Amino acid sequence: MNFFDNGKTVIYYEDYSSHHDEVICFSNSLGTDNRLWNKILCHFTDYFRVITYDKRGHGLSNKPISKISIEDLALDISDLLEHLKIKKVNFVGISIGGMIAQKLASIKPNLINKLILCDTAVKIGNYDTWNERIELLKKKGIIGISDFIIERWFSKSFILSNLNEIQIYKNMLNTTSIQGYIECCEAIKEADLSMSTKLIKNPTLVLVGSNDVSTLPEQVLSTANLIKNSKFHVIKNSGHLPCVDNPDEFAKLIKNFLL
Repeated sequence: MNFFDNGKTVIYYEDYSSHHDEVICFSNSLGTDNRLWNKILCHFTDYFRVITYDKRGHGLSNKPISKISIEDLALDISDLLEHLKIKKVNFVGISIGGMIAQKLASIKPNLINKLILCDTAVKIGNYDTWNERIELLKKKGIIGISDFIIERWFSKSFILSNLNEIQIYKNMLNTTSIQGYIECCEAIKEADLSMSTKLIKNPTLVLVGSNDVSTLPEQVLSTANLIKNSKFHVIKNSGHLPCVDNPDEFAKLIKNFLL
């Protein structure tokens, strides 16, 4: 059990293939934990030291005890990487993890080697949509809206073709701390990374599923266009989490970018 106390929270993490010098770190989406990446890890452990972790309020990490921001979440992983004596990292973030990645690259540019942003944007949703979700969570709990959330993660065809696997991801979602989920919703609601993201100079790959209804492809492209040194790619027949519904293609694109 790997955990790190940075004085603000306790973060659970996994550390694979630590004998490699080059490092890749993965930051997961809202309502998931580090196991989101399990389908693709085998593509990277022969080449990289691989770090996955649970952000505040998710998985085995501590719940937030007060309001948090995207910058707080970025500093958590920065502190963890410093604790692990990692001075340079290839950083992959999906959804809120992609917002964390953008913020990390803007405040710690020398820490980032290459950046991979997946199904994310400088601004996701608006006050009304997030306030509506937060109110539903308070009334119904995560279990009460889990079907709605799952439908925003995956296409209808993928859900119908993979019912057992979908139930496993629903179980992961349902075990997320409601306090942690809500505080991360609040952090996303308050975040507009436009000004800081356009200053990112690190080589960046921006990916999005063609069927993503949470961060639309054109929205993700607009974010990519803010980053001077970026490449953009649409993953066909994928939703908001292509690391799950199209893992081989997802991993191939990242490996080709890094190696």
